[in-house]
Order: sequence, then structure tokens, then C-alpha cells
Amino acid sequence: MITGFLVSPDLSHRSISFELDHAAQFLGGVTDDRVSVAFQDDGNSFAALYNPDARESGAEPNPVASLGRGHAATGDSAFISDPTAAISGPVIFVGAEGQDIALDEIERIKDGIRAVRTYREDNEEDYRLWRAAVLNLGQFRIA
Repeated sequence: MITGFLVSPDLSHRSISFELDHAAQFLGGVTDDRVSVAFQDDGNSFAALYNPDARESGAEPNPVASLGRGHAATGDSAFISDPTAAISGPVIFVGAEGQDIALDEIERIKDGIRAVRTYREDNEEDYRLWRAAVLNLGQFRIA
């Protein structure tokens, strides 16, 4: 069993114990994708397991996972700057190599949750536009 930290798009969160083979039950589908995430500039990162088909299925964007993905990729935590890189649906955060997530990493994720809550309150219109862009990208299909 692995200990992970499940974060939903609505920012609800909890620690979970699961087998990697059963992660799909929390994510609503396949779990082929894993992305590196970070919430601080200390060089430490960990992994986020998610359903890559969630966006196309109309799932809500996950601002915490998107924030962590953007920060890991660019060192910039301005997650609303790129809706094309957003992650949708629930996410399970685990250690960088798929191992248990550490308590200090959970605290960093909770810092990310607090940052997203504050951003949504302070920049309601920008957040609304980012969310709409992510949802629209999920509906945009080229034949």
C-alpha cells in the first residue's frame, strides 16, 4: 500500500492508502499519466497521478495540481498563465518515484491549496477566465 494525498478540483483533500493498480477508482479512469510537481524553489518535487482523459470528459480543472505542474516545469507559480497545461479532475500526489508521500510534502501541497483559495478570492475574474479556458479546451475537438 502507498500513502498518497488526494486533492479534488473543489480543493477538498485527504490522505489515502491505495495500491497503484487501484488508483483509477479515485481518479475516475485510467492512471497512465504522472507529472512532476513542485510548490517551492528548493529543488524537491513529487509526482501527481491523474486521469489524462478527465479534461475531455468535462471534469473541472484542478488548480492545485496545475499550480504544482507549472511551478515544476517553469519555476513560476502563475498557474493561470497556461490553461493548455492545466490538469483536470482529482489528483493523487505521491513521492517522486511513486513511493509514500512525506508529511512535509503534504504541508507544501496544503500551502498550494491556501494559495489557490487566496488567489480565487483576490482575482475572481482571472480565475473564472482560466477555468472557462480549461473547460473549453476540453470540448475543442479537431476532426
